[in-house]
This record gives sequence, structure tokens and C-alpha cells, in this order.
Amino acid sequence: MKEYKSLPRLMTGDKIGNRHVAVEKHISLDYPLHWHNYFEIEIIIDGTGSYIFNGTTYSISKGDVYLLTPVDFHEIEASSPVELINISFDEMWLSENMRTFLYTTDFTKPRRFDIHDYERLIMAAELLRHECETDAPCINQLLEYLLSRFVQCEILQSESVANQLHLSGIKKAVAYIELHFREKVTLQQISAMSGYNPTYFSELFRKLTGETYIERLTSLRINYAKALLTSGLSVTDACFESGFGSLSNFLVAFKAKCGMSPSEYRKNTKKGCNQIKN
Repeated sequence: MKEYKSLPRLMTGDKIGNRHVAVEKHISLDYPLHWHNYFEIEIIIDGTGSYIFNGTTYSISKGDVYLLTPVDFHEIEASSPVELINISFDEMWLSENMRTFLYTTDFTKPRRFDIHDYERLIMAAELLRHECETDAPCINQLLEYLLSRFVQCEILQSESVANQLHLSGIKKAVAYIELHFREKVTLQQISAMSGYNPTYFSELFRKLTGETYIERLTSLRINYAKALLTSGLSVTDACFESGFGSLSNFLVAFKAKCGMSPSEYRKNTKKGCNQIKN
């Protein structure tokens, strides 16, 4: 087992000097386990291999991009020569908020951006290299752009995970409503089953389904009532069989949804059936 206490630590002066930022493109077969007192962004351009980050191994290939902080140990074991762009920079380029974000966010896995973002990263890195070589004035803006891509990627990944969790809870609610709409289904009951408080559940349900919990429930009940009315059931029986608690509520909801009263709907569908028979 490798002893972290004996690992080489690369220092700012060894790599980036008093410019505080450096960009290099190079090919590596293997890069031994080490750490350093500055940040790095590495963009894989070609080749395949393994990237060992704080003791965990990940496969890497063209399109992978990763970010390293001064508290990370890492190495590369190449299966085929790995060509990469390495961007090294120290804390002088970071705002307090960005520094906090980089130190407190888990960047262990390489990020894989879509092809358009990946190409933009390559272009920004090449521009940054030119700026560094000529002491041009846009170093800070380009570095901020590169870091902002990581921030955005992290936000999207976090939202994706959160949305999956939210969808799981809402899907339970939708399934329950579909099966039990003819029963008395309360907001407190359905939100508790989904794992949310009633207010948040209502907001989330509308956001993910495009309708409110009551609209979904009412729509299911009215569609069922329409089927009952078509089969010849009375308006009163269709009302209570479909889950409505009062006849007055049923009449109002039905007319709002269908543009006619339940009795008119029953009469029209009965007339239509007779015409088909004749």
C-alpha cells in the first residue's frame, strides 16, 4: 500500500511560478501518485487509462475532464498514451465563494461534458495558454469561464439526482390516485405517503405533472362518471360511484370540465347510441 506521508508534493514555485497560472499540453504514459498545493484542471484529448483519485480508480478516455484541489492525491496509469491539457492555478485567481465551492464539492469522478461543451472547454484552454504565454489581460476571465463549467455541471448533476428522488415520490402519488380516486383521498394522506409536507407536495406535483393534485383527482373522477353515465347510470349514482362527496360539487365540476351538465351528457350519449343502433 502506498504511504501518503511519503508522496511527492508539487509546490507552486515548481510548476506555475509567479504567474500563478500555467497551461500545458502533454502526453503521458503514467503519472505517479502525488499531490500539490495548487489547483488543476485536466482535459483528456486522447488515449485511455485509469485515473486514481484519493484511492479510488476511474477509467478515463477522450472527453473526460477532471478538477483537482490541493487536498487531493492522484495518479494516472495509461493503457495507451494519454494526451491531455493541464491547467494549473493557485488561489489568487479565486473569489471566496469559488474557493469555498471547490473545497466543499465532491469532484472525485471525472466529468464528461457533451460534445459542444467539451469543444468549448478545449477552445477556452487553448486561448488561456496563449494568454499566459503573452501575458495578455484575459487570463482571469478565461479561468473563470472554465471553472463556471464545473459549477454548472455540478448544479445540473445535483438537480438530476434531486429530480429523480422527486419523481419517485410523485410517481407513488400518481399511482395511488389512479387506483383510489373513487375513495376519499386527502392531501395530508397522499403527501405523507410521498414523503413531503402538504404545501411542498402540492408545489412539486404541479411542477412535475403540469396540473394540481385536485385537478388530477377531479379529472379521473369525471372520466369515470362519464363512463357510468354512458352505461345508463343515473346522475346521482354516477356522482357517488365516481368518488364525489356531494352532488352539488359534482354538477359544478362536471360542467366546468365538459361544458354541459351530467344529465345533458347522459342524454346526448344515449341519443348517440340509439342513432348507431338504428
